[in-house]
Amino acid sequence: MALASTVHRTNWLLFEATAPHDRTNPDRPRRLVAPRSLAERRRAEAVRTARDILRGTAATPGGSAEHPDERHRSRWLLNDSTGDAMLTSRPNRGLRWRGAGAALTIYGEHPAYRESSVVANNSWDCLDLKSAFPEFSAIGSRSLQPGLVNRLVFEMSTESDVRSRIAQIGVLQLGNEASAPPHAAIMCRSDGDIVADGAAGLLQVVALGSQGTGLAHRMGDWCSGGPTWWQGVALVNRVMLQVDLGSGEVAISVDDWAEQPAIVRLPMMADAEGSLRAWFPAVVLTAIGQQARLIDFQVSSLC
Repeated sequence: MALASTVHRTNWLLFEATAPHDRTNPDRPRRLVAPRSLAERRRAEAVRTARDILRGTAATPGGSAEHPDERHRSRWLLNDSTGDAMLTSRPNRGLRWRGAGAALTIYGEHPAYRESSVVANNSWDCLDLKSAFPEFSAIGSRSLQPGLVNRLVFEMSTESDVRSRIAQIGVLQLGNEASAPPHAAIMCRSDGDIVADGAAGLLQVVALGSQGTGLAHRMGDWCSGGPTWWQGVALVNRVMLQVDLGSGEVAISVDDWAEQPAIVRLPMMADAEGSLRAWFPAVVLTAIGQQARLIDFQVSSLC
């Protein structure tokens, strides 16, 4: 009884008086009594790491996905505010896939992939590149902006025993039906080839590029000698694609934005016919073990 008489009861009036400045009040909660569980901490860390990877701040192959023009313009505006400014935006949900063929699987539920879904071939191999669409193809959820510069960064990964199998990234216009071949497409292959399909027409070489052996015309719709990926011991590469729908030029770089990228021009992309249909990012995975994800999608213009 003596011990019970000395117990101090909580002064709730004092709590009410100090509530506006208390970090534990309902308006400004702080987890002091119930810390986050291990699963919650791991989930938050996975989301943070995913955002770091997308922004290029994490230690991943290829460094930052940010284009040099974006960095240079931000510094330049500090010194000269009277010139033209580069307006850069990132479409909402632009790093997801709107659909994939029967051979591909889209993984987007894991916190690390929630902002940038992974598409993988876990089913069977493609024996004929001409029949890769739509069974082995995946299409981006957001279309490229007409008349503007669109920059896409793909992260391509594979297993060591299938690195010699060709994968493709590029942009395309969808056909009239879901199972129909693309109306027009320009695809860059892992072996350095650049191919135009459908109504895309002829390719024109604008710049040979400092990566690869240098672009060379093989046929009207086919160039070789462009940048390659999955060469040597590399199993993960970043492939950068800059698509200017105003001029019809497509530039490709691997692992980082090259100062002298390989550039081809597709006249149909810039004329009235090319603007009738939307262009979408696309990837083709032809072997089991190949994976791809979009880790950046920028739209740039001068204003």
